[in-house]
Amino acid sequence: MEKRGIVGFAFGTDSSILSNERIGRIASYEAKLSNSAVFTQLDVHIERGVEIEYITDGVGNPPPTLRIARGAAQWAKRLGVAELKIVAASPHRWRCKRDLEYALREAGVKAKVLAHIPLGDEGWFCENSTQTRTRSPWRWWPREIILRLLPMSIYKRVAG
Repeated sequence: MEKRGIVGFAFGTDSSILSNERIGRIASYEAKLSNSAVFTQLDVHIERGVEIEYITDGVGNPPPTLRIARGAAQWAKRLGVAELKIVAASPHRWRCKRDLEYALREAGVKAKVLAHIPLGDEGWFCENSTQTRTRSPWRWWPREIILRLLPMSIYKRVAG
């Protein structure tokens, strides 16, 4: 049986906001369901009994998505993970998947990447997030569209 891993990408800061609580619950559930370990950020709380590794850089200042993906790629390489499931907010999921696939190629890791599709797209933007761009769609999408359209050669300099 192939070894699986879960990668949880926070959506905003801190761990008490609803989006990150939701990501933590889903990642914990997926990990227990598939007996998998989790790689995530400090802003995502994972339930007890789940093997977890946190990206340690960016405390107080969340690391960029690509840096998290690169950390997850190295983690997957160390553990020999053959399949990774992403748990991320719907507005962030596309870029998380793209960045993780890029980071895996960069690290020479051949792992399949899947994305958990939660029921419903509501509830991701939180007014009490300390990361202002995740407070509303109006703050999120202008920056996100630019990041999605940037060629990877420029994006990795900006976001890596």
